[in-house]
Amino acid sequence: MNLGGPDDLAFSPPTPAYAVLGGRYELRMLLGSGGMAEVCLAHDLRLDRAVAVKTLRSDLARDPAYQARFRREAQSTASLNHPAIAAVYDTGEDLGYDGTPLPYLVMEYVAGATLRDSLRSGPPPTVRWALEATAGILQALAHSHRQGIVHRDIKPANVMLTRAGQIKVMDFGIARDARDIGLTQTSVVIGTAQYLSPEQALGHETDARSDLYSVGCLLYELLTYRPPFDGDSPMAVMYRHVQEAPQAPSLHNPGIGPEVDTLVLRALAKEPAHRYGSAEEMLTDVRAWLGTGIAAPAFEPPAAVADEEDEEDEEDEEASGGRRGNVALVVAGVTVAAMALGVGWLMFGQGSAADGRVDVPDLVGLTLDDARSAADNSGLTLTVARREPCADQPKDHICEQTPLDGELDKGDAVSVTVSTSAPKAEVPDVTDKDEDDASRILQDKGFKVELRHKVSTEDPGTVLEQDPAGGESVEKGTEITLTVAKAAERSTVPDLTGSTPGEARELLAANDLELGDSTEVESGAEAGTVVGQSVASGKEVAPGTSVDVQIARAVQTVQIPADIVGRTLAEVQDELGGLGLRVSVASGSSQASDAVVTSSTPAAGSEVEAGGTVIVVTEDPARESGDGTETTGTPTATPTDGS
Repeated sequence: MNLGGPDDLAFSPPTPAYAVLGGRYELRMLLGSGGMAEVCLAHDLRLDRAVAVKTLRSDLARDPAYQARFRREAQSTASLNHPAIAAVYDTGEDLGYDGTPLPYLVMEYVAGATLRDSLRSGPPPTVRWALEATAGILQALAHSHRQGIVHRDIKPANVMLTRAGQIKVMDFGIARDARDIGLTQTSVVIGTAQYLSPEQALGHETDARSDLYSVGCLLYELLTYRPPFDGDSPMAVMYRHVQEAPQAPSLHNPGIGPEVDTLVLRALAKEPAHRYGSAEEMLTDVRAWLGTGIAAPAFEPPAAVADEEDEEDEEDEEASGGRRGNVALVVAGVTVAAMALGVGWLMFGQGSAADGRVDVPDLVGLTLDDARSAADNSGLTLTVARREPCADQPKDHICEQTPLDGELDKGDAVSVTVSTSAPKAEVPDVTDKDEDDASRILQDKGFKVELRHKVSTEDPGTVLEQDPAGGESVEKGTEITLTVAKAAERSTVPDLTGSTPGEARELLAANDLELGDSTEVESGAEAGTVVGQSVASGKEVAPGTSVDVQIARAVQTVQIPADIVGRTLAEVQDELGGLGLRVSVASGSSQASDAVVTSSTPAAGSEVEAGGTVIVVTEDPARESGDGTETTGTPTATPTDGS
């Protein structure tokens, strides 16, 4: 069960029990409260900036379990430094109004909305938008997994989309270090039912692949407007996660192609071994579909009003392949934040139901589409007064608005000026820096970032090249391509012994390897099974390597006729030779063609391998001696003393 996560928060008036925490953070407005914590908009008196402060509820502050979870969230998030992860600035403890120790976290303040809110308030996302958002989430998870942190509660309510179009993953309250199994006890189910991996539902150990299953659930919902599994109760949903195969998303959204179906269903595999092995691997497939890596997707809400000039501009942008609202630009004066679930309520005003008047929203810095949506949310309309170059805003962003603030009657218009060109800025040189630091530096300067990985002997994650190069002057919002070092990929050769050729091919394919030539050999193993392989099992090789195998040949057998005893050697040789067998006469036996066969090895009537040898014992036929007695050709002992 999620305790105090963003989806539990309910708006309520601020609680003036403690005005300043730690002598530094002045609480201004209660954004929300949930089962575990309260989140307030606060002002950092020392750095003069807006922050979000999360405090453990006073009635839970004495509970060691809640204290441990609260500390774990601080430790998990504080160890992560990535543009797509909401950051923790500070942590501390103060006294509540009743003298109870009150732990708190100080976090980024995110101006935006959760993906859950975006799904509820906007139109159904396009396939491209859903995959772009997923790419941002996977970048955050790739970083946290590299640090050994498994989130364990990925869902739309825990992913923010900022006003600048940037993804922010938050709420590491039930995260754990993958290297520390002591934090999770067997049979304890933690997470949110609709996004739980089967191993979480069963209370088993989790790892990075559990997060990827949750990402698959989230992407499924973005694509189809429904989770892959639903039910009347959390237990019913968890049962379906464990027992039922998900339907292909294309059954609910015909616009989804087979490639996306395959991507989603692989992420939703019941067995972790059948899912993507890492967030980077899944991100590679997402980017392959997109055709380019996009780190900062932007949700496109419906336009409230569109005059003819705006519609023509939109058509021109679509024709040129442009995607509006995807400029990952830090809006001036807005501090990006972690827990701003009530940002629309705060930024765009609550309105006054009594007198029909509403607060004028701050539109400067927003895209035209986002400004229309903000005005519409406030019950106002938006008109474009003029379009002209703007010194501090990129193209298609709002430069000015009239009125700037105050109140208007519902239905009144806000007039805006739209920028026709983006300001230019010098591109920082980020070569030789870590990819996370490089991305943050560029995004802070107002640029978008595309990461491309290349096998290199440099430390993985090091920026090898950038385009445009450092020192060049380009428009803000330009995409900077970073070529980043990665270690050569290796595949482990599985043990193929005892498998059939078909099974061997599947085992190799699961490790990105191929089955090479097959050769039949004599072996005592079961016919048709692998008895040898050209590359030893457990060896690390390049993906795509072919492995040759040796297959046990099926043994052909022949039955020795039961009537060979008593027949002549010549007859037996002819008959056995016709069966493909060789005949050898035992030492000391007669080699005469008319000698009589008295026994054989193997015995008459036995099954022998085709082409094998049968050893026969013979004796000369009976003949009469000079005294009228009958003798045989059996040799007799001859005295050795000459008598």
